[in-house]
Amino acid sequence: MRGMLRFVLCALAAFAIGGCNPILEQRYVNEGAGVDLYTSDSARQAALLEQYIFFICSQVGPDCVVNSPSFVLAGMNDIDQRCDGFLTWLDAKRRDREPVLAELSAINTAVHAVMTVTGSSPKSLDIVTAAFGLSSATYANWNSRLLISVNQSTVQEVVYTAQGDFRTKIKGWSIPDRPTAIYLLRNYLRLCMPITIEASINTITTLVQRDAPMDRTRNLVVTTTTPSRPSIIRSVNEPLPRFNPPPPPPSDTRIGPFELRMSQRDMKTALDIVGCAGMDFGPAGSATRKALSKFLAAHGKMASERVTNDVFFDLRDIKGDGKQGNCS
Repeated sequence: MRGMLRFVLCALAAFAIGGCNPILEQRYVNEGAGVDLYTSDSARQAALLEQYIFFICSQVGPDCVVNSPSFVLAGMNDIDQRCDGFLTWLDAKRRDREPVLAELSAINTAVHAVMTVTGSSPKSLDIVTAAFGLSSATYANWNSRLLISVNQSTVQEVVYTAQGDFRTKIKGWSIPDRPTAIYLLRNYLRLCMPITIEASINTITTLVQRDAPMDRTRNLVVTTTTPSRPSIIRSVNEPLPRFNPPPPPPSDTRIGPFELRMSQRDMKTALDIVGCAGMDFGPAGSATRKALSKFLAAHGKMASERVTNDVFFDLRDIKGDGKQGNCS
């Protein structure tokens, strides 16, 4: 019986502290988003961004350009799919709340009955009752946030309306560079964040009470998304300018956004591994492109005439094994 009590108390303690990250909590309390532009996690985030761009480009096709409406639309479609998964999970959590609480109550009753029949002391019964009561209260509090308490149709209406407004607003916008494309996708992703949905519900309720029907239709993220920002700060109330580096120059021998960003040294490394030293990769269908695809296939990799991030690191992994390509 003592073992059962110890198990119940330990499970409750683990549940209570499981979501606690002291280091992250302390950083957010002291620094908010942070006081340094570069953090130890920046390199990992940059690598993840490169992988995401490659993933979206694989959906766009061989002519993928990051600073293009097609790339942004493909990214928004991917975000829509992830958002639908989140909304489905949210609805399941809402439906499971009452059955889980009922199950905890039933288990409490059953355990209490078993302990009574086996002659447990009143103190033991009180401890188990208190433990299950704490467990039920903890679960109820954990699932009492606005997103789970409010009706599912309200959440979907807020999210879907904001997504439609966002797509309508940026339709026809020029996307001059990669930072602008990422800026639009990040803003679109914010529409499905819990803090944005809850803020929208609270704002709509407040504005309806103030009899402001037009203002309530203006989503905060949508209305603050701008096609351009001022280059000179004339007031502390103006948003900070965003640095937009010029796009890389087009090239017949550089196919795709990854190759445009590759250094000459990396290109030479890739050509040396394939066995085409002293040559350029050339356009699609050239001898060096075919040699690259043949070399990858010969080593059990996915054949490709384009050097992507994955292909480049695959080449580095199999470097120096003696097998060469045919560039003639």
